[in-house]
Amino acid sequence: MNDDPVMRRAFEGQRLLLQGDRDGAREVYAELWADLDAAGDDDPMHRVWVAHVTADAQSDPAEQVHWDLVALKAADDAAERGGIDGVSVRTFYPSLHLNLGEGFRRLGDVRRAREHLAEAERHLRGHPADDERDGIAAAVEGLRDRIEHPPEDRMPDPHGLDDADLDLGLDVDLDLRSRPVD
Repeated sequence: MNDDPVMRRAFEGQRLLLQGDRDGAREVYAELWADLDAAGDDDPMHRVWVAHVTADAQSDPAEQVHWDLVALKAADDAAERGGIDGVSVRTFYPSLHLNLGEGFRRLGDVRRAREHLAEAERHLRGHPADDERDGIAAAVEGLRDRIEHPPEDRMPDPHGLDDADLDLGLDVDLDLRSRPVD
Protein backbone atom coordinates (compact mmCIF):
# COMPACT_ATOMS: atom_id res chain seq x y z
CA MET A 1 0.00 0.00 0.00
CA ASN A 2 1.23 3.48 -0.81
CA ASP A 3 2.12 5.55 2.27
CA ASP A 4 1.37 8.84 0.55
CA PRO A 5 -1.97 10.12 1.96
CA VAL A 6 -2.81 11.90 -1.31
CA MET A 7 -2.37 8.68 -3.25
CA ARG A 8 -4.36 6.66 -0.72
CA ARG A 9 -7.30 9.04 -1.09
CA ALA A 10 -6.98 9.04 -4.88
CA PHE A 11 -7.08 5.23 -4.86
CA GLU A 12 -10.20 5.48 -2.66
CA GLY A 13 -11.86 7.50 -5.41
CA GLN A 14 -10.75 5.02 -8.06
CA ARG A 15 -12.25 2.17 -6.07
CA LEU A 16 -15.58 4.02 -5.98
CA LEU A 17 -15.36 4.72 -9.70
CA LEU A 18 -14.69 1.06 -10.48
CA GLN A 19 -17.77 0.19 -8.44
CA GLY A 20 -19.81 2.53 -10.64
CA ASP A 21 -20.10 5.33 -8.06
CA ARG A 22 -19.06 8.24 -10.27
CA ASP A 23 -20.63 10.81 -7.91
CA GLY A 24 -18.78 9.38 -4.91
CA ALA A 25 -15.49 9.40 -6.82
CA ARG A 26 -16.01 13.02 -7.90
CA GLU A 27 -16.72 13.94 -4.28
CA VAL A 28 -13.47 12.32 -3.10
CA TYR A 29 -11.49 14.05 -5.86
CA ALA A 30 -13.12 17.44 -5.23
CA GLU A 31 -12.23 17.22 -1.54
CA LEU A 32 -8.73 16.06 -2.37
CA TRP A 33 -8.17 18.91 -4.85
CA ALA A 34 -9.50 21.44 -2.34
CA ASP A 35 -7.19 19.97 0.33
CA LEU A 36 -4.20 20.30 -2.02
CA ASP A 37 -5.08 23.97 -2.53
CA ALA A 38 -5.71 24.61 1.17
CA ALA A 39 -2.42 22.96 2.17
CA GLY A 40 -0.51 24.86 -0.49
CA ASP A 41 0.58 21.50 -1.91
CA ASP A 42 2.34 22.50 -5.11
CA ASP A 43 3.79 19.04 -5.69
CA PRO A 44 3.14 18.77 -9.42
CA MET A 45 3.00 14.98 -9.24
CA HIS A 46 0.13 15.13 -6.75
CA ARG A 47 -1.62 17.49 -9.13
CA VAL A 48 -0.90 15.27 -12.15
CA TRP A 49 -2.36 12.24 -10.46
CA VAL A 50 -5.39 13.91 -8.87
CA ALA A 51 -6.34 15.78 -12.05
CA HIS A 52 -5.79 12.63 -14.13
CA VAL A 53 -8.17 10.53 -12.03
CA THR A 54 -10.62 13.43 -11.63
CA ALA A 55 -10.97 13.48 -15.42
CA ASP A 56 -11.87 9.78 -15.34
CA ALA A 57 -14.79 10.48 -13.02
CA GLN A 58 -16.41 13.12 -15.24
CA SER A 59 -19.50 12.30 -17.31
CA ASP A 60 -19.23 15.39 -19.48
CA PRO A 61 -16.51 15.11 -22.17
CA ALA A 62 -15.74 18.84 -21.86
CA GLU A 63 -15.06 18.39 -18.13
CA GLN A 64 -12.93 15.33 -18.87
CA VAL A 65 -10.86 17.36 -21.33
CA HIS A 66 -10.59 20.23 -18.84
CA TRP A 67 -9.16 17.97 -16.12
CA ASP A 68 -6.92 16.11 -18.58
CA LEU A 69 -5.48 19.47 -19.65
CA VAL A 70 -4.91 20.37 -15.98
CA ALA A 71 -3.10 17.04 -15.57
CA LEU A 72 -0.99 17.64 -18.68
CA LYS A 73 0.05 21.09 -17.44
CA ALA A 74 0.98 19.62 -14.07
CA ALA A 75 3.00 16.91 -15.85
CA ASP A 76 4.83 19.58 -17.83
CA ASP A 77 5.49 21.49 -14.59
CA ALA A 78 6.82 18.30 -12.98
CA ALA A 79 9.06 17.58 -15.97
CA GLU A 80 10.47 21.12 -15.77
CA ARG A 81 11.30 20.68 -12.08
CA GLY A 82 13.17 17.42 -12.57
CA GLY A 83 14.47 15.33 -9.68
CA ILE A 84 11.19 13.50 -9.09
CA ASP A 85 11.26 10.41 -6.90
CA GLY A 86 9.41 7.27 -7.93
CA VAL A 87 8.15 6.72 -11.43
CA SER A 88 9.11 9.46 -13.83
CA VAL A 89 6.42 11.84 -14.99
CA ARG A 90 7.19 10.72 -18.53
CA THR A 91 5.28 7.52 -17.84
CA PHE A 92 2.10 9.60 -17.55
CA TYR A 93 2.32 11.21 -20.99
CA PRO A 94 1.00 8.28 -23.08
CA SER A 95 -2.09 7.97 -20.88
CA LEU A 96 -2.65 11.73 -20.63
CA HIS A 97 -2.50 12.18 -24.40
CA LEU A 98 -4.62 9.08 -24.95
CA ASN A 99 -7.31 10.51 -22.65
CA LEU A 100 -7.13 13.89 -24.36
CA GLY A 101 -7.43 12.23 -27.76
CA GLU A 102 -10.52 10.34 -26.60
CA GLY A 103 -11.99 13.48 -25.02
CA PHE A 104 -11.53 15.57 -28.14
CA ARG A 105 -12.94 12.72 -30.27
CA ARG A 106 -16.03 12.64 -28.06
CA LEU A 107 -16.32 16.42 -28.45
CA GLY A 108 -16.15 16.04 -32.24
CA ASP A 109 -12.74 17.73 -32.61
CA VAL A 110 -11.10 15.08 -34.79
CA ARG A 111 -8.06 17.24 -35.60
CA ARG A 112 -7.11 17.62 -31.94
CA ALA A 113 -8.01 13.98 -31.26
CA ARG A 114 -5.51 12.93 -33.93
CA GLU A 115 -2.84 15.28 -32.53
CA HIS A 116 -3.12 13.75 -29.07
CA LEU A 117 -3.27 10.23 -30.52
CA ALA A 118 0.06 10.95 -32.28
CA GLU A 119 1.52 12.28 -29.02
CA ALA A 120 0.31 9.22 -27.12
CA GLU A 121 2.02 6.99 -29.68
CA ARG A 122 5.23 9.05 -29.55
CA HIS A 123 5.40 8.93 -25.76
CA LEU A 124 4.44 5.28 -25.68
CA ARG A 125 7.61 4.42 -27.61
CA GLY A 126 9.64 5.54 -24.57
CA HIS A 127 7.40 3.88 -22.00
CA PRO A 128 8.87 0.88 -20.16
CA ALA A 129 7.61 -2.50 -21.37
CA ASP A 130 5.06 -3.75 -18.84
CA ASP A 131 1.37 -4.59 -18.50
CA GLU A 132 0.42 -0.93 -18.27
CA ARG A 133 2.22 -0.15 -21.53
CA ASP A 134 0.44 -3.06 -23.21
CA GLY A 135 -2.92 -1.76 -21.95
CA ILE A 136 -2.24 1.77 -23.16
CA ALA A 137 -1.02 0.45 -26.53
CA ALA A 138 -4.29 -1.49 -26.92
CA ALA A 139 -6.27 1.62 -25.95
CA VAL A 140 -4.31 3.70 -28.49
CA GLU A 141 -5.27 1.21 -31.20
CA GLY A 142 -8.88 1.39 -30.03
CA LEU A 143 -8.85 5.18 -30.20
CA ARG A 144 -7.30 5.07 -33.67
CA ASP A 145 -10.10 2.74 -34.75
CA ARG A 146 -12.81 4.97 -33.22
CA ILE A 147 -11.34 8.02 -34.98
CA GLU A 148 -11.03 6.25 -38.34
CA HIS A 149 -14.36 4.38 -38.02
CA PRO A 150 -16.66 6.38 -35.72
CA PRO A 151 -19.10 4.14 -33.87
CA GLU A 152 -22.66 4.82 -34.95
CA ASP A 153 -24.74 2.46 -32.86
CA ARG A 154 -22.47 2.10 -29.86
CA MET A 155 -24.37 1.19 -26.73
CA PRO A 156 -23.14 3.07 -23.65
CA ASP A 157 -21.66 1.17 -20.73
CA PRO A 158 -24.42 0.84 -18.10
CA HIS A 159 -21.98 2.13 -15.47
CA GLY A 160 -20.77 4.98 -17.67
CA LEU A 161 -17.18 3.73 -17.53
CA ASP A 162 -16.71 2.84 -21.20
CA ASP A 163 -14.26 5.71 -21.79
CA ALA A 164 -12.65 5.76 -18.36
CA ASP A 165 -8.91 5.29 -18.05
CA LEU A 166 -8.49 3.66 -14.66
CA ASP A 167 -4.82 3.29 -13.82
CA LEU A 168 -5.27 1.24 -10.66
CA GLY A 169 -2.26 -0.91 -11.47
CA LEU A 170 0.13 2.03 -11.49
CA ASP A 171 2.39 1.75 -8.45
CA VAL A 172 3.82 5.20 -7.92
CA ASP A 173 5.00 7.38 -5.11
CA LEU A 174 3.72 10.57 -6.74
CA ASP A 175 1.35 11.92 -7.68
CA LEU A 176 -13.90 18.77 -7.21
CA ARG A 177 -15.71 20.87 -7.88
CA SER A 178 -13.22 23.61 -7.32
CA ARG A 179 -11.56 24.09 -10.66
CA PRO A 180 -8.00 25.33 -11.04
CA VAL A 181 -7.40 28.41 -13.11
CA ASP A 182 -6.72 27.60 -16.76
